[in-house]
Amino acid sequence: MRPSPPPLTLTPAMASIFTRIINRELPARVFHETDEVIVVADHRPQAAVHLLIIPKQEYRNFFETPYEVLEMMSRTAKEIAEKLGIEDHFRVIVNNGYCQEIDHVHFHFISDRGADKLAWIDD
Repeated sequence: MRPSPPPLTLTPAMASIFTRIINRELPARVFHETDEVIVVADHRPQAAVHLLIIPKQEYRNFFETPYEVLEMMSRTAKEIAEKLGIEDHFRVIVNNGYCQEIDHVHFHFISDRGADKLAWIDD
């Protein structure tokens, strides 16, 4: 029996998984996209609606992200809530270091309502 290969280690020079999704090198269900941000379905959803709001520019974590980008991401969350008609029923979560699996800042947009209004760009 051969030993399993070591896990892939991403170096700072390598693109994050999210950048590879943005560049269409990896598949994802896209809900919303602009020149600055992409919103995709989480591949391990924790609720009926579980979207990831990802800036197209890579920033390793919350504290390295400029205020203007965080504001744009927050504005995007509001737009999603309005589009889904759930302005009073959603959560936005950001993991910084603790529980952060991908070194590319992103917001989790989560709700148990609004799934019937999800419309995917690529469908």
